[in-house]
Amino acid sequence: MAEHTTCSCGEKHQGHLCVLKSKGLMDEVKHLTSSPTVSCFMCGAEANSADNVCEPVQLDK
Repeated sequence: MAEHTTCSCGEKHQGHLCVLKSKGLMDEVKHLTSSPTVSCFMCGAEANSADNVCEPVQLDK
């Protein structure tokens, strides 16, 4: 059975890629992922800023 992880970022979660994608805001997602520097440990999404993912992990350069 797969372990279910939940986000504990509270109100900040509304600006995260997973929420924006679920709302169909793909233009905003495209803007926030044009030059990724971090990925989300929970879902693997890559973003320009740690502010836009739940559990940021720095990408290797």
